[in-house]
Amino acid sequence: MDDADRLTPERSPNESVRMLSLFRQNRPLVLLMLPLLLALLWPGASPVEAPLTHGPPGMPAHQAFRLLLASANWTLPVLACMLVAGLAVQLNFTVNSSGLFEERNHVPALLLPLLLALYPQGLVPDPALSGMPFILWALRRLWSSVGQQRILSPLADAGLLIGLAACFHLPYAFMVVVIWSTLAITRPLQWREYLVPLLGLVVILFLLWGLMHLFFPGVWDPLGSVRPAQRPAGPQSPVPHWLRGVVLWALAGILLVSAAISFAAGYARGIMREKNIRASFLAFAFTCALLAAFAWLVEDRVPPVLVAVPLAVLLAWPLSRARRVAWAEAAALALLALGVWGRWG
Repeated sequence: MDDADRLTPERSPNESVRMLSLFRQNRPLVLLMLPLLLALLWPGASPVEAPLTHGPPGMPAHQAFRLLLASANWTLPVLACMLVAGLAVQLNFTVNSSGLFEERNHVPALLLPLLLALYPQGLVPDPALSGMPFILWALRRLWSSVGQQRILSPLADAGLLIGLAACFHLPYAFMVVVIWSTLAITRPLQWREYLVPLLGLVVILFLLWGLMHLFFPGVWDPLGSVRPAQRPAGPQSPVPHWLRGVVLWALAGILLVSAAISFAAGYARGIMREKNIRASFLAFAFTCALLAAFAWLVEDRVPPVLVAVPLAVLLAWPLSRARRVAWAEAAALALLALGVWGRWG
């Protein structure tokens, strides 16, 4: 029996014919289903242009990306689906390669688009969604250095990547706290290790400031990047039926309790390196919650990706290890049905 088989959860003979069960297995080809899933979940009756005109303008990198999204009728759905699918694959690779799970699986890649689709316009790129790939890349560099002796290079890379993410969404600069929390958990205090990622972040933002003042004077407005534009008159997203909200909150309560129990049990069983990485993930999830609360106060809207990425990992714990596969399958299908309901209902 090879390593891939040992890392694959046990499954029943009929498990392979079900949606969730395909992603519970360690078979990367199942990720090819993501474009079909996103085509099903892409907004139907809702006005997809709303986040591009009503939401916060974002930092200069997102403003340039937004111009590309609006350049033609086909660019928004194609580029948005490519971004979400790529982010799902990247999240899946990051958590599996770091040892965050006990067995390799692809459930986070399935859950991320489903969770984004639950939020109005959640699949349409906003500044937070556009910058999240760099945050996940920074997490991968950070988690790969856990247990190593020389980590200044990975820390510098992580700081630079967080700086690139802040070029899309300025509040991502606060993600440097995740690096500091991980260092506090895993290593004795060395001031250079705390300073290096901060310097990487500052260097990227300073270079962006210089480029903007050199080529686009008068455009640099970091604080204005998080303030939503004045909402013009026009079509708004339809109000979902009250029954959908009841079902969604009931399902969310059950899944969150199951996720907390499963994650706590997995944390207790892990070796020291696995515990350190899982503690670092909790710091990342808590930081996402703080940024979501900040966005709610400033923009009166929570960027969906700040909720979907941590939840996709947490909910993958009970869904990937459930012994009663039918119950886990029903939960995944319920999330899919709620997403389709919100998009096309």
